[in-house]
Amino acid sequence: MIRSSRKAAGAVVRETMAAWAAIGLLVWVLLVLATTGCSSMKGREQPLLVAHRGGAGLAPENTLAAFENGLHYRPDMVELDIHLSKDGELIVMHDPLLERTTGIIGHISDYDRATLATFDAAATYSPGHSFGFQAIPTLPQVFDLVETKAGYPIGYQIEIKLRSDGSRYAGIEEKLVELLAERGLTDRSVVISFDFPTLETIGQLEPKLKRAALISKKYMTGIGTGGPKAVAADIASLGVDYVGINYSYLSKTLYTELRNKNLGIGVWTVNEPSAMERLAAMGVDFITSDFPDILGKTIPIAR
Repeated sequence: MIRSSRKAAGAVVRETMAAWAAIGLLVWVLLVLATTGCSSMKGREQPLLVAHRGGAGLAPENTLAAFENGLHYRPDMVELDIHLSKDGELIVMHDPLLERTTGIIGHISDYDRATLATFDAAATYSPGHSFGFQAIPTLPQVFDLVETKAGYPIGYQIEIKLRSDGSRYAGIEEKLVELLAERGLTDRSVVISFDFPTLETIGQLEPKLKRAALISKKYMTGIGTGGPKAVAADIASLGVDYVGINYSYLSKTLYTELRNKNLGIGVWTVNEPSAMERLAAMGVDFITSDFPDILGKTIPIAR
């Protein structure tokens, strides 16, 4: 009798363990399906917080001061813009023309890196010159500062810009891909651009590097007039990972159509707490703001 009871109990234990193993296997399969794109891409539980141009609402945009200041608020990523200098160096600045931020007349591509470093990128910053002289930085200089100061594996959104006439900088994609590989930052970076051929080139050079197609007002008044389905289909045809869109253009219908195409969704430039909360609740993947301080207070940092 005792032996029979023990055998029966052992059988129950084995059956229970088998049942739990089956449940564990099912959960594992579901997780794999969810993370490999077998179903529509879902929004993150919490969006990534991105400091636009380092935090342009708090310090002179795209300067070392802006990136260092922005890191105080522990964003998930910093966003910046790149051009090429006359001698082929990757230069961090938003406009192809120097005047708006430096007061200097001319294009970035008119000057070599050494000369550009003598121009003050905070010359027209308001209010005042509380950050002092800020040399126009190179991309390696930004990486040096951020990697030293962050204290955690921060990500980068790097926008490849065009010349003022709309033409591309020859070889800028190759230089960026090479630098990211050299610094071991390929997996932590997303290349973004309004210029879709630029993104295509990046995909050919380094398929592992994530890409985001930015939607402009011009795009929305063109292809965008075809409605959310047309926009989603067009962006999906690019083979990119994300779409980055001015938050005022992102309706719930467009959000749904983009998700149906398995696209990640980011919004910019979101500076109002109410908009941040609404977009986070919608389920976007990243929110880019000039004010990483407000963004961090509005959407608590999960890291």
